[in-house]
Amino acid sequence: MEFRKLGRSGLSVSEIVYGNLLYPQDDTPDETVLACIRGARDAGVTTFDTADIYGMFRSESLLGRALAGEPREELVLCTKVGMPTAGGPNGRGLSRKHVMESVDGSLRRLRVDHIDVYTAHRYDPDTPLEEVMWTFSELVRAGKVLYVGMSEWPVESIVEAAALARELHVPLVSHMPRYSMLWRVPEAEVFKTCDDLGIGQISYFTLEQGVLTGKYLPGADRPAGSRGTALKGGRGPLMRRWLDADDALTRVQELAPLAGEAGLSMAQLAIAWVLQHASVAGAVIGASGPEQLRHNAQASGCRLDADLMARIDQVLGADLIVHSE
Repeated sequence: MEFRKLGRSGLSVSEIVYGNLLYPQDDTPDETVLACIRGARDAGVTTFDTADIYGMFRSESLLGRALAGEPREELVLCTKVGMPTAGGPNGRGLSRKHVMESVDGSLRRLRVDHIDVYTAHRYDPDTPLEEVMWTFSELVRAGKVLYVGMSEWPVESIVEAAALARELHVPLVSHMPRYSMLWRVPEAEVFKTCDDLGIGQISYFTLEQGVLTGKYLPGADRPAGSRGTALKGGRGPLMRRWLDADDALTRVQELAPLAGEAGLSMAQLAIAWVLQHASVAGAVIGASGPEQLRHNAQASGCRLDADLMARIDQVLGADLIVHSE
């Protein structure tokens, strides 16, 4: 496993970040989730991403349980706040009330006394940014949070937050964008802006929820038990762009020979591609089992040459790659 600094901070994160994403109705057995987390540790992963909303607290609880015996100084624990986790108007967002009440629950479930990177899950237009950053500054001063991050924030809000962070001495070091071979929207503005501000990227949807592994074949039934068989809620629109287009799946399959030439699986190629971008400190991946996790984690340290990167672009085509929403 290789490591990178997160932005201009002194914090090192593993290139592979294990994302313990559980949906509210996820029926994955606890033991499978625990085995994946422990498999990540076996693969050298030190950085783990979760959120209070994932599985409605279940993800944090299982992560805390799985890592309870691990040396705390070896781990970088990242969790998020802001999504609806309680009833009423104050049970969501980035108000001082919701954040202050949420952080203690996350600490308790994770079984730690501090969160390494506490991330605002989405920008909250209903809470003044001054209130948001002041609240985070208090959590940092209290020792409950070491670093602060954002996920999928508008560029102008990132700039404003960074200015406030400097005034309040808040270590704002991380941003989480969706980023993959197929989804390159952050390249246009987010990466450059964050680079200038010293903010690193921990990207998610590295494999586009399995699409880039090659397991979805054009014209074929979706594999049993895969995310593609249960397109509901937030998952549906994100995957249908690719799954409902046989041409897209055909082009993804054409990446297989390129991966083979590089001595990689298709999943490893997709992960290595994301890690080629200097702005990215870590790529979030999940897994259905520990062996899959250990296999995909081997993408850390793989570097793709310029010719291979160009051939990937040619195979996917400018009409398939998304550069703007």
